[in-house]
Amino acid sequence: MIRCEALTKSFGNNQALQDCSFEINEPSLTGVIGVNGAGKTSLFKTLAGFIKPTKGEAYVLDRLPFQDIKVAQNVIMIEEGMTFHPNATLHELVDSYHRFYGNFDKKLAEKLLDYFQLDSKRPYRKLSKGMASGFRVALGLAAQAPITLLDEPNTGMDPSLRKDLYQIILKDYINNPRVMLISSHYLGEMEQILEKILLIHQGSVMKHDSLEAFQSLLVAVQGRPEIIHSLEEKIPFYEKKDYGAGMSQIIVRKSDLEALKLSAEQEKDLAVNGISSEDCFIYLTRRKGGSINDIYHS
Repeated sequence: MIRCEALTKSFGNNQALQDCSFEINEPSLTGVIGVNGAGKTSLFKTLAGFIKPTKGEAYVLDRLPFQDIKVAQNVIMIEEGMTFHPNATLHELVDSYHRFYGNFDKKLAEKLLDYFQLDSKRPYRKLSKGMASGFRVALGLAAQAPITLLDEPNTGMDPSLRKDLYQIILKDYINNPRVMLISSHYLGEMEQILEKILLIHQGSVMKHDSLEAFQSLLVAVQGRPEIIHSLEEKIPFYEKKDYGAGMSQIIVRKSDLEALKLSAEQEKDLAVNGISSEDCFIYLTRRKGGSINDIYHS
C-alpha cells in the first residue's frame, strides 16, 4: 500500500526528508511522531502526491503518487494549511469532496459536523482554529479513503475535544479498517489507539515498529551510585539522575542492558523498570547539548 525507498526531499538548502525507507502493507493505525520540523508534513505531502521527491521513491497503491489522479482519489490528507474557496460554506465543501471521493460517506460527514457543533451554512473562513480542525477531521474521515493521512488533526481544539477526537478516529477505523497515519509531536495523547509507531527524526526514519516494541525500547535502571557508574562505563545511556540517599538512575536501551549478560547477583542490586512511550520519544529525539540538569549543575 505504501512503500518508501531512500525517499529524500529538499527545499533549497533545507533537507526535509533524508533516505526514508519503510513499508506499510496492511491496514493499521500508525502514529507518525517527531519533533517540530522533523519531516512529518513533508512525508505526508509526498505520499498524497502534492510534492515530488528530490531523490528516492515513494509508492502508494503501487503507483508514483505525484500528480496521479488514481492516487488522489484514494488518498486524503488533512492539515492546517488546507485552502478552500474563501466564500465556500461547509455544506458546499462537503458536496465537493463527496463528488471527488467515491467512498465518501455524506451521512457520516453530517453527523461529525453535528458533533463538532458546526453550522453547515457557515463559510469555512469564519471558523475558529479549533472549529476548522474539527471540520477538516470530518472531511478526512468521511472520505473513507483507503489511505487516510491526518496531520496534527487536533490543532487548536480544547482539551476535552482533543481527547474525544482520538476515540472518534478509533471508532471510524474499527468500522472501516484502512491505512491511517496520524502525525503528532504529542505521543501521550494518542498512544492508546495506535498499533504502530513511525518515528521521524531529522528527516529520517529512526524507528518503525509496533507500539509494544517501541514502549519496551528503553528502560530505567536504578541502583547504588557505584553500580550505576560501572554500567555507565559499559553501555551508552540517555540520562543519569542522582537521587541522593544512595540511589542513582540511568536510562538505557533494553537491548544494551541485556547484552551485558549480568549475573543473578548483579541483577539483584538493580531495579529495572519500563518508561512511558512519551518519555521514550523524548529521550530518543532530545536535542544535543545535555540536559537541564547540566545547566544548573554546581
